[in-house]
Amino acid sequence: MQALVAQDFAQACRIFMELAYPGGCETVPERLRPYCDIAVESPLEDFNPGAPLSTSVALDLSTLAPGTPGYAFRLGSANYPHLKLRIQIMDFHQRDVWVYSVDTHDRFHRAIEHPDAEEAEAWKQLIEQNRNLKHQIEEALALAGFLTPKSLLTLDLTAPA
Repeated sequence: MQALVAQDFAQACRIFMELAYPGGCETVPERLRPYCDIAVESPLEDFNPGAPLSTSVALDLSTLAPGTPGYAFRLGSANYPHLKLRIQIMDFHQRDVWVYSVDTHDRFHRAIEHPDAEEAEAWKQLIEQNRNLKHQIEEALALAGFLTPKSLLTLDLTAPA
């Protein structure tokens, strides 16, 4: 399996944070600020699960689903703290590639079985905001040359048979 490249990780985090926190790095929760502008020379190990900077941020995906190589980084957004940058290995025509995506983590059911109309509308708006932000971030990642689920599908559909 190919290793995640520190420069790619830094650039992907920068793209994510700029779109997720349009008010700038000063609006990012303090514990997440190191992800705003990761120096090129920063060792990737500093951000991997188990490292002090990654406490409650980084998750090794193989701990959730054995055999799923990759990471999820709970970087949040200005409106929702559970948004994640997901970077995982996927097989593409017998070759392992890193795929970058955004997990909105808003599909779970609320603890309240019957929200009132105001709560239901607020939740609906949050889900729509998250969907739009996910699309913006993944489009920006693709424009920067990263593989995303959509760009991977496009490559697959246009590949010679």
